[in-house]
Amino acid sequence: MSSYETDIPDTELPAALRVIAEAEASGNPASSGSAASSASSGSWSGMWKASVACLREQLSDDVFGQWIEPLKIQEVGDSTLVLGVPDPLDVDHLAMAYSGLIEHCFFEATGRRLKARFRRQSVPQSPLNHAPAVPFSSMPAIDLNPGYTFEEFVVGSNSQFAYSAALAVAKEPGGTRFNPLLIYGGVGLGKTHLLQAIGNHVRRELPGKKIRYVTSEAFYREFVESIQHNRINEMSAFYRHEVDVLLMDDVQFLSGKDRTQEEFFHVFNFLHQSQKQIVLTSDAPPAELKGLQDRLVSRFQWGLFVDIQLPDRETREAILRRKAQALNLDISEDVISYLAEAIDSNIRILEGAIRQLLLQASIQHADITMELAEEIVRRTGSQRPGKRVTAEDVTTMVADYFAVEVDKILEQGRGTKEVAQARQLAMFLVKELTSASLKSIGQRFGGRDHSTVVHAIKTIEKAMDKDDSFRKSVDAILGKLKN
Repeated sequence: MSSYETDIPDTELPAALRVIAEAEASGNPASSGSAASSASSGSWSGMWKASVACLREQLSDDVFGQWIEPLKIQEVGDSTLVLGVPDPLDVDHLAMAYSGLIEHCFFEATGRRLKARFRRQSVPQSPLNHAPAVPFSSMPAIDLNPGYTFEEFVVGSNSQFAYSAALAVAKEPGGTRFNPLLIYGGVGLGKTHLLQAIGNHVRRELPGKKIRYVTSEAFYREFVESIQHNRINEMSAFYRHEVDVLLMDDVQFLSGKDRTQEEFFHVFNFLHQSQKQIVLTSDAPPAELKGLQDRLVSRFQWGLFVDIQLPDRETREAILRRKAQALNLDISEDVISYLAEAIDSNIRILEGAIRQLLLQASIQHADITMELAEEIVRRTGSQRPGKRVTAEDVTTMVADYFAVEVDKILEQGRGTKEVAQARQLAMFLVKELTSASLKSIGQRFGGRDHSTVVHAIKTIEKAMDKDDSFRKSVDAILGKLKN
């Protein structure tokens, strides 16, 4: 494993005021007879340029620009290649993730097998690193999605508390006890929607407030670039004095980035003391965020942290209807119910399924059918194993059991006692085994109201509780249908 060196950051001084000291490498310098002393800095530079060309071919532009391009060659020894790492790149991550590739590319370019070492260095204050002419406040920022509003957010039991807290903050940023507000939950549940809804509401209702929406990754990149261009004071001053509402998405990705966390810690303190609003999102509650400094986590707990849970089926159906309406998509209740049942883990996938239905229906010039919906679900990877039981399967099985005609079960009239009981059992089983809604079940069985379906389900449940033989019969039918 490659060796590397780190510095000991001065965590007591504000990052905007401190001068990042250069950490000198420990150990004795290379001896006079070594390759390090015999090689000139110019030849080192040539070796590194050749290696960089190899690395550029092996890595994506983003990875190369973030992790490789800032490195500077410092020394070439008998067995080591020493590279300078500017603040605040993570030396540990650099050594673990890229040292092997760096060593390989250096060998390919120079024929020398050396171990990569990484030495923390501050960025020299020279004309080559002067701050760009464009002020930090004019640098492009991530804009808010205009579609992410409170009006477009479908509120369910899974998100009611988070929605209410977010709306309260949006109406009175910095003026509630919810500062900071941290919204946490899994992927695709609506955290970013609520976060940006706050920004959109403030922008519309309180135009004098200055809003900054940023992901934690973008904040990290801003910090890196500010260090590289000697403009950390400018960045720090901007966040302190030019932001009234700070919206940071996915704060958990600051994990392991100690110097960025230090800067954010001081920004957080200043904004909070100035009664400026801070809203964060994360994938876990503060106490479960790993790799973040304790003092930062403790500040996340000063205000309110609320979660967004998985939406229940009714909420999923409401989301699908809202999305279909927004897209002017004619979609049946059966398809809505099926999608809500089949896709239960991610709202983004749920909304994506509606867009896919619209696309496929347009391409094929066809109506949206259950078969098309099933194909879309298979593409999302949400399809449950086994054959899907249909309402037709249930009705046929129940009709055979009660020795009545299928048409009798489906007709409007009550019919005989056997027909009525068969109809009630069919309604119960369709609800148990399919994704059909109460409304669609009632429509199927003679155009009945959904309250009739609820009554039928309760009647069957009571009968099963009172009569063991009837329960066994229902279980037998269930087993046959499932198999």
